[in-house]
Amino acid sequence: MTFLHSEPQRTCTACRAKTDKGNLIRIVKSPEGKPVIDKTKKLPGRGVYICPDLECIELVKKSGSLSRALKAKIDYENFWSELEKFAENFALNENLKIRSILGLSRKSGALLIGSDRIESSKEKKILVMSANDCSEGVKNFLSSHENFIHITLNMNVKELSELIGSRGGVQILGLPLNSGFAKKIMSLNNTKGEKPFER
Repeated sequence: MTFLHSEPQRTCTACRAKTDKGNLIRIVKSPEGKPVIDKTKKLPGRGVYICPDLECIELVKKSGSLSRALKAKIDYENFWSELEKFAENFALNENLKIRSILGLSRKSGALLIGSDRIESSKEKKILVMSANDCSEGVKNFLSSHENFIHITLNMNVKELSELIGSRGGVQILGLPLNSGFAKKIMSLNNTKGEKPFER
């Protein structure tokens, strides 16, 4: 399945995943030959991209792939600690954007709340987002539907319920896959969907 992207695609130097370049951290080599985090994504020079993920940072640190891609020696600890901190803030900002999109989609009436609403929807394909502590029953529900693209949100049931203004334990939300809301969330979540839970 092909999704429309709003900007050029780039590949993470660590995990080799391809996504919108806005979802990745750009690093360039300074005129002095040192790696620099391109916070504006406008610095001159060939950029190297990496996921805002501590696992990817650890991978390039151990493998030396970032040094090779930049053709620069990275032998000082400050760069790695700065990169890790930047990645953590980057990921936090992306999560805040997802929360904002979910709020907007709820106000517009596009958001499907709970398994009953998702199952009764006439949409052919649905992006289903689950809390990170959803029940076995919800996992079974997700695994039994082939028309679901699933992602796990970085929120628990309590946070998800509070976000959409519900007192009940909301474990899953859905959006029509062809909606702009769903496409934006998938882009921000840096995924094309997870495999369904095993039954």
